[in-house]
Amino acid sequence: MQFFQKPFTSGMVALAGAMVVMDVLKTKTYPMPVIRQNESVLAAVRQMLAWKETGLLIVTPQEEVVGIITEKDIMRLVAERYTQLDKIEVWEVMSKGLKTIEHSANIEQALELMTSEHIHHLPVTKEGKTVGLISLDNIVWMRLRMKEDEARALKDFITHY
Repeated sequence: MQFFQKPFTSGMVALAGAMVVMDVLKTKTYPMPVIRQNESVLAAVRQMLAWKETGLLIVTPQEEVVGIITEKDIMRLVAERYTQLDKIEVWEVMSKGLKTIEHSANIEQALELMTSEHIHHLPVTKEGKTVGLISLDNIVWMRLRMKEDEARALKDFITHY
């Protein structure tokens, strides 16, 4: 199995309607972010930060994929094993220089900002005040519901026409 440690030289990405999973992979700097199974969690964190990834595939010395480590796994580890968390104030580790988006912006604008800035959570503002927080997961979930509703409406139209 070949692991890509440098960017793909991708050609044209398919139109959104005909997009396949490989089209998404072709847009990634590191389409297959991996770490050897004997590396430390700290090494994984540093690699995720350097590569702006939220997860890494774990491989054996024979390059067999045996698992995955994600930011949620690391958060769980920190909460379970790190006993000094009650002594560290959140401002010491928070992200600074927040990017925000106006409540009336369309989803495409939010996605563009989130992907260009490599952020997964985006505060939403209205008239200069923060009114909420959206995540990439929220957007994906909403888009799936919209597609399902659209498909149901088309099916209803066709069967009742």
